[in-house]
Amino acid sequence: MLKKKKNSSLPSYIKKELIKPTKIYVRELNKINEKKLINSCANITGGGLLNNLFRIVPKNLCLNIDLSKIKIKPIFKWLKKNNIKDSEMLKTFNCGVGFCLITNKQNMKKIKSIFSKAYQPYQIGFLTKEKLKIKTFGKLQW
Repeated sequence: MLKKKKNSSLPSYIKKELIKPTKIYVRELNKINEKKLINSCANITGGGLLNNLFRIVPKNLCLNIDLSKIKIKPIFKWLKKNNIKDSEMLKTFNCGVGFCLITNKQNMKKIKSIFSKAYQPYQIGFLTKEKLKIKTFGKLQW
């Protein structure tokens, strides 16, 4: 009888994360949209966080992202251990930010009430009037 060899390089909590289904936000987004609480939104998929946000920033505005506010999931911390630059992580992965909304700040309380505790939205940036589409500041907390 052959004995299965354990894959010691991949922690069990990462294995569980890899097979976890993607959260679909349709129910929440329909409610938010019905109440006219959002200006723009993006599902953060292939192309990473920054490239997906680039396309939803309104003309003549700049999205200022505070990288220190991003709640990084363990799988991305594990990937980062393989000497991947922060800029490459942001171009390739969502780093734990699966969906982004652009909204007026006064709408945040109403928006948060629509989401379950497990998927509470949080602010990672703000808009300013500038020609540059996206600026980042702060540091990712690996």
